Amino acid sequence: MSAEEHARGRLRLAAIPEAGEAPLLAEAKLAAPCARAEIVARPRLGQALDAGEGTPLTLVAAPAGFGKTTAVRAWCADRDPPLAWVSLDAGDNDLARFWTYVSTAVDRVREGLGRGALQRLRSTRAIEEPIDELMNGIAALGQGLVIVLDDLQTVTDRECLASLDYALDHLPARVRVIAISRADPMLRLARQRAAGRMIELRAGDLAFTTEEARELVVEHGGVDLGAEEVRLLHERTQGWPAALVLAAIWLRSVDDPRLAVHAFGGSHRFVADYLSQEVIASLDADMEAFLLSASVLGRFTPELSDEVLTRSDSASILANLDRSNLLVSGLERGGWYRIHPLLAEFAIAQLAALEPTSAQEIHRRAGVWLSERGFPVEAAQHAAAAGDHDLLAELMVKHHLTLIRTGDARTLLNWVRTLPDEVVVRHPALAVGGATAAGMVGQSTLEQRRFLRLAERAQAEHADRFGPYAHAAAATVRAATVDGDVGLAVAEGRRAVELAEAHAEAGSLLVAAHAGYARALYFAGDVNAAWAAAMRALEQPEVERIPPGHALARATLALVSVEKRRVETARIHAEKGKSIVARLAGSRSWIGANAAAALGAVLEAEGHLGEAERELAHAEHFFHDEVATVHHAWLLVALARVRVRRGRLDEARTALNAARDEIGDLLDGGRVTSMAAAVEAELEEAAARAAGGEILAPPSAAELAVLRLLDSELSARQIAVELFLSANTVRTHTRAIYRKLDVNSRADAVARAQEVGLLGHTESPR
Repeated sequence: MSAEEHARGRLRLAAIPEAGEAPLLAEAKLAAPCARAEIVARPRLGQALDAGEGTPLTLVAAPAGFGKTTAVRAWCADRDPPLAWVSLDAGDNDLARFWTYVSTAVDRVREGLGRGALQRLRSTRAIEEPIDELMNGIAALGQGLVIVLDDLQTVTDRECLASLDYALDHLPARVRVIAISRADPMLRLARQRAAGRMIELRAGDLAFTTEEARELVVEHGGVDLGAEEVRLLHERTQGWPAALVLAAIWLRSVDDPRLAVHAFGGSHRFVADYLSQEVIASLDADMEAFLLSASVLGRFTPELSDEVLTRSDSASILANLDRSNLLVSGLERGGWYRIHPLLAEFAIAQLAALEPTSAQEIHRRAGVWLSERGFPVEAAQHAAAAGDHDLLAELMVKHHLTLIRTGDARTLLNWVRTLPDEVVVRHPALAVGGATAAGMVGQSTLEQRRFLRLAERAQAEHADRFGPYAHAAAATVRAATVDGDVGLAVAEGRRAVELAEAHAEAGSLLVAAHAGYARALYFAGDVNAAWAAAMRALEQPEVERIPPGHALARATLALVSVEKRRVETARIHAEKGKSIVARLAGSRSWIGANAAAALGAVLEAEGHLGEAERELAHAEHFFHDEVATVHHAWLLVALARVRVRRGRLDEARTALNAARDEIGDLLDGGRVTSMAAAVEAELEEAAARAAGGEILAPPSAAELAVLRLLDSELSARQIAVELFLSANTVRTHTRAIYRKLDVNSRADAVARAQEVGLLGHTESPR
């Protein structure tokens, strides 16, 4: 096995059940730290954690160096519960990525527990669905489960934290989440606390007692201190575990620890300064050099260390450090190591003082190494830490198509946003890649326009770099997203196809170019040409490897099929489009919204108006933007039409008015203008029929059953028992009946139903 193959083997990807596109997962993040046999026994912490039995949330919150992770890991080792452990970082500020890691960790407990959630994450529009699926999987375990979320302070995204709140409210019995954080996460802690649904361990709980300090420093550390010196050390460190660990290491290196202890400690700032100067300096030169440099990496393998630090002995050094002093922790799987965070902070500061540019170079090399092994996100993190904008740009140029095609467009967009405009302009592929990512994510039209303007600057300032690929990519974005000018989108789509067909450099864009052209033609009202263009996208040999373009082409084919009244064909294309989006884990995006809108059109054609409205309403959220767009105006018109046909005339009028406002801001709305006029005529006709007493949306069979019992003395709860329904379901059906009959009370509903003859029907009249 070559060195490169060996390195690849150690830097494994976490497996996800079922085939299909999925985010790359770092094995190190799914591995709990190794439990250490020599750790100080702290039964009081175990008892405190035991007290959380039966409560959904245990919050372990304290600053760095208080042994939060160590305490939780020791408790888990002693109790040996089924354990799902996730070490989080800033890259997990994304709903799909966050819950993919959590679901994968749960699936590791027993294969299959997280499979349903992982599948849902690739197909659903609402995060609650995969969370519910995960809760169902956990419940199937039939026993207690502990889910540890380490370093939760790195997750700051509001949607991620709100989804965690939702999960905490729906945990099965005997399942608990232990959240380890340096600061209180922005969860609904007050509500959990008031309801008695959480316990907390704080810095005061985690600080060592005098006796624990003695056991750590004297018994385990082998430092010759008397009771008075231990008391003094405890007083000066205030029981701060990391300071005690590092003090023990230093005191072992001095001739008279009893005398030296009087010079140690004080405030945390003093401890930090002292340890930077004395503890690290007390190591031999080679060990010190390794620790100072490796601290920059965060989590790392010996192979990564060897390559980045230009060494060949990282494995043996790490093994020695792991055995000797608690400063370096080995993780349970994959050969990964982590230096204690507090020491890492000290070491990085010391390295910066000794070699100001060294950390930047280490980050840069790590970025290159990780990039070559298919970890673009982690590589980008190191490039950003290095402050190397050009390296970050080069990494994103190299990987931008992979990120786009695997559903990580949001990640690409986040990184490109950090780059100065001048850097983006020097890399035309990055300018068009940023525009593509903004379009795919949705709700980013202004940002998409900004990147397209940067692409125009790149063409003017760096014409030699602005080749056919950049031209075709920019044209494809303008065609697919349409923005505010249908005529321009059609012209750009035609241009994108011509460039992709004529130049090998742009050939990778053929699927997307045909799909974008098809979408523009659909909005222009040329459905036959739109069908032909979308079919040409499907005919490309690489179509299965280009999920975003494939999904957009399928959505357009579904819309055209509905218009041609070929509903069965439309459903085939719509379902295929949804399945493609599911593999991308991209349902919560503009691409996912297109798939939802296409399915909504099919459901409307099939007469499933309630389901159609739900799909269209989901799509509307992702089409909505700061500025008017053709897609959003079109979606509002489609939503208004479905609401008219459901008898929801007020809601239909609201949607139609919003659409008209947007149409007025468009340069060329294409077919959307005539669609709005047709829906307005349908709305006025429906309003006139309703005014004449006609029921526009008859009750469903289930609602009719409830309606018949409203004409009785039974209470809502008794009706529920009679129909074998929940009381909530009865209330839902009753509200629908009131709306459809245009009444506000039970008595009025019965009177109106008698007036129109509904109570004599066993099935809802059509």
